[in-house]
Amino acid sequence: MTSNFRKPQFIQWPDLPMPTARMACVGYVLLIIYASLYPFNFNLQVGVEQFEWFWAPIPRYITSFDIFTNILGYVPLGFLLVFALYPRSRGYQALWIALLVGGLLSGVLESLQTWLMSRIPSNVDWWANLGGVAIGALLAMPMDPRWLSGTAFQRKRHEWFGQRSSVLILILAFPFAQIYPQTAWLAMGDLPDWLWSPKLWRVDVNFASLEIATTMMAWLAASLIIALAMRDSAPRYRLLSVLLIMTVLMKALFAGMQFGIGRSFVWLTPAALWGMIFSSIVLMAILQLKRRYIYLLAILAFVCVLILVNLFPKNPYFLVALQEWRQGRLIHFNSLLSWLAWLWPLLAALSLLKGLKTKPSI
Repeated sequence: MTSNFRKPQFIQWPDLPMPTARMACVGYVLLIIYASLYPFNFNLQVGVEQFEWFWAPIPRYITSFDIFTNILGYVPLGFLLVFALYPRSRGYQALWIALLVGGLLSGVLESLQTWLMSRIPSNVDWWANLGGVAIGALLAMPMDPRWLSGTAFQRKRHEWFGQRSSVLILILAFPFAQIYPQTAWLAMGDLPDWLWSPKLWRVDVNFASLEIATTMMAWLAASLIIALAMRDSAPRYRLLSVLLIMTVLMKALFAGMQFGIGRSFVWLTPAALWGMIFSSIVLMAILQLKRRYIYLLAILAFVCVLILVNLFPKNPYFLVALQEWRQGRLIHFNSLLSWLAWLWPLLAALSLLKGLKTKPSI
């Protein structure tokens, strides 16, 4: 009997290119093109040579915000390029290729900005972009080959999500969907006024209590929908806690870039903070229940968020913040971020429907 016994064999992931990194790299390049050329109001009659910006003298007025955002915007590109080039190009070879690709992309976009009335091409921006690519590439170069090839990532994805790995799109998009101001922190699903305008309550309400309830239901709905796509053996609560922390940091970073470092956490009201605390405590208990009960509670929380966001009157402080946001520095991102905040609940609803046809994870 013992002679027929064999130890279980672990899956050996091959050292191959990571298609996910290459797709993410292409997607990020498209995002850079959108951010650099929006609103695409080209005027070819400007009368300036498209490469004149490169030989022009350094601008007299350079703000630290412009330099910081140009560097920060190209750091992920350099990081992703090292992953996308592996294993064909590694080490310093990947660094030089990343610098070449980043420099060409930034140069083409700066040249196209010559014909945009709302943009001013600058060689300082080009050098800042190149510096961002270098920083991102240098951060990725020392990483273990298991991560560069995606083998460690594939192993964790299979271990935590199984066949429902498409939920990673929801997880990656969640922090960015919170950047655009919401009626309450984390509260997405606000239908446009042209689509839905009536309010159930037109009298004065306690906006602090409303914000606490909305934040609680919003985080419970989002976290439970994501948790349902995970295997039961996955560290669901730890992963969701990391997602919430990253979302808070992302919101603070963009708020500081938008309105100044002193207002990075102006959006984190006491009501929003208590809503996150209460919902995190309740979430810890809900995740101990059986999957069918979690599914029912996720649907209930999702419906409650839509009711609270669309049927109750808007907080007046939110309306003021929305007016200030439209005048902010990242005005070219506003349209894209608002669409992302509106589409995320739709994708979450599709994930719930997909869960009806998927067998529970082992």
